[in-house]
Amino acid sequence: MMKNTVFRVRSAALIIALVCVPARSAPRRPITVAEAQELVRALLKPDGWTKLRGFVLYQALFDAEFQDFYFIHAEWGKPPVAIGHYAVERSTGEVWDWVRCGQFNSPALTDAQQSLRKRLGLTDSEYQHLRKPGPFCEPNEKPQALKMGRPKPK
Repeated sequence: MMKNTVFRVRSAALIIALVCVPARSAPRRPITVAEAQELVRALLKPDGWTKLRGFVLYQALFDAEFQDFYFIHAEWGKPPVAIGHYAVERSTGEVWDWVRCGQFNSPALTDAQQSLRKRLGLTDSEYQHLRKPGPFCEPNEKPQALKMGRPKPK
């Protein structure tokens, strides 16, 4: 009888410990290069950039000091003409200009970012905690709000 009671008490204590102790979430995986490119594509597509002949996105490699970002270059045409240079933050999916302190935003980009964050299981509060300045922003510099425009006809 005593063994049975001890077993029940230990079992109940274990269950309470498992239920009451907050679980530590596994570290979030960073977004992939392909996901970063899809975010840039979502930014460029509504204005028609992705329909230009020879449109291409590719990853440009940078120094290790910028390891929190993927650098994505967009261009079109033969010979290639640059559309833009984008730095995509690996944990939040924020899209920055890699040349100046500016963050891109558009309805299509926001939808793509929210969808990606949902797939990653990134909550709004976690997103706010993970946000960081763009790669070329000076300390305390306020980033410019950037939007893409339509391609100019030739």
